[in-house]
Amino acid sequence: MNASLPLSRIAALVLAGGSGSRLGGCDKPLLPLSRTQTVLDYVLTALRPQCSALAISANGDAARFAPWNLPVLPDTQADMGPLAGLLEGLRWAKTLNCSVLITVPGDTPFIPADLPHKLLPAPAVAVTHTRRHHLVASWPVACRPALEHWLEQPDSPDKRRIRCFAASLGVQDVVFPDHTPDLFFNINTPDNYAYARALAHGGLTHV
Repeated sequence: MNASLPLSRIAALVLAGGSGSRLGGCDKPLLPLSRTQTVLDYVLTALRPQCSALAISANGDAARFAPWNLPVLPDTQADMGPLAGLLEGLRWAKTLNCSVLITVPGDTPFIPADLPHKLLPAPAVAVTHTRRHHLVASWPVACRPALEHWLEQPDSPDKRRIRCFAASLGVQDVVFPDHTPDLFFNINTPDNYAYARALAHGGLTHV
């Protein structure tokens, strides 16, 4: 599932707002993975060739991301999880005259190098045989008003769920083939981190 779209119209947002609670509260994207690269480096390497602009969604001191020289977008809506990051990303992408925003969690180092292209047209979400990866998705920048309206609604269990907002847009599934490791493997635990480091030291980059 893909459609032609100029590179200049595609932006990407790395969602780096996770607490990393099972890894001692660390910033998972900043974890060293190979001898010279962090998890974030791996994510950006995959995204950069197919996007005209990149940004990081994160709260707290933006200086920790200074080495990457990218915009760091803090949430302006509290307690809304990834939807708050998505909103700021859509606002930022609009200022660049982009029409599509790709989102990727900052702890998924082995995403495929052609991910942005595969997720067109937007809205679309990555799916493997194991599950739907709701944060690995493409979003029309024009859906920003719809998200603002969504977040203004009375509180409910679905309000903070990115999958529910995506469904309201008629998101399409994009099925990715089985792969070892899982293309959307994410680092949540010390064992996950050890596994990712072993893969990286073995020379795995992107597929």
